[in-house]
Amino acid sequence: MDVKVTWNGQPVAAAVRAAAATGLTAAAERVRAVSVARTPLDVGDLRSSQLVGPATTSELVATVSTDLPYAARQHEDLTYRHRHGQAKFLESALDDTAGEAQAIIATALRRALGGA
Repeated sequence: MDVKVTWNGQPVAAAVRAAAATGLTAAAERVRAVSVARTPLDVGDLRSSQLVGPATTSELVATVSTDLPYAARQHEDLTYRHRHGQAKFLESALDDTAGEAQAIIATALRRALGGA
């Protein structure tokens, strides 16, 4: 009895990397959305400046960042009192959405592998 085996390792690996990048980017978007709602509000610049750097298949890293020079101080200084928002807005958003972010990534990977 002859058995023919077809190995699809490279296409599957590529599909998994693409799905991982998609999932990481979607998870970062979720973290950003939660962070924006927690960001101190004066005129709205800090909230609107938060951007997601998407993950790529070559670098499976997604980022949430801002280029405003005062953002780090607003984030880190626990002595500031904000009428709207809070210190550690990004860190707390990441902590509070960790399980949700993992589920977003897992869903993207499952879809790539033909799961529900």
